Amino acid sequence: MSKGWVNTQKLLEEMGEGVLEAGKKALAEGAEMVVQEAKNRCPVYKGSDHRVVPGALRDSIRAVKKKCGAEYKITADAETQDGLKYGRLVEFSPRINKPFMYPAMDAQREAVKDRIVEAVKAAVRRTK
Repeated sequence: MSKGWVNTQKLLEEMGEGVLEAGKKALAEGAEMVVQEAKNRCPVYKGSDHRVVPGALRDSIRAVKKKCGAEYKITADAETQDGLKYGRLVEFSPRINKPFMYPAMDAQREAVKDRIVEAVKAAVRRTK
């Protein structure tokens, strides 16, 4: 092997690590974009049931990192004062009919994808 040659395996390993980290960082930023969109869309309870704290559902929305940052779960897990979790009820109940999580994900899907693609492209360019 001549002096001018680069070890291909080493180069790919270095590139892979940088690209992976860039993708994870962009995914974390994208998850936060979805969280903010969901909070903006989340209905605030205005009823008379004193077990429900107005704004608690919106305030409970967060991104939870899974699998070393390669996956995120967006949750809305507010509870009534007697322990009933009601995020899913608000999202899926035909009686309430106020979905906010899925519309937030749909609204941000392309922006998150574009952010990840651009971050990975930039990381690849940096390693060349």
